[in-house]
Amino acid sequence: MSKSSSPYVRRLLWIVACFVGGFALLCVSGWALVVNGSTQDSAMVTVLRWLPVATGAITVAAGFFLLSLPVPEDPEDLEGSKNP
Repeated sequence: MSKSSSPYVRRLLWIVACFVGGFALLCVSGWALVVNGSTQDSAMVTVLRWLPVATGAITVAAGFFLLSLPVPEDPEDLEGSKNP
């Protein structure tokens, strides 16, 4: 991503990455690891099974947090600051 890209585009890419990555972690790890777990697993194995699920949830939460933050205005984008 170049420095010339808009802060809106950069923020949007981060939000999309958080949502897609987080939901993918939740769906894949939730199904493959947690649902197919055994009652005979040790505590460490259970924690390791839940680690990707927790990471996915935190990633999705970070996406919502980024979605709620205001995007700083770039002075070059304002019409009043353009020189004729």
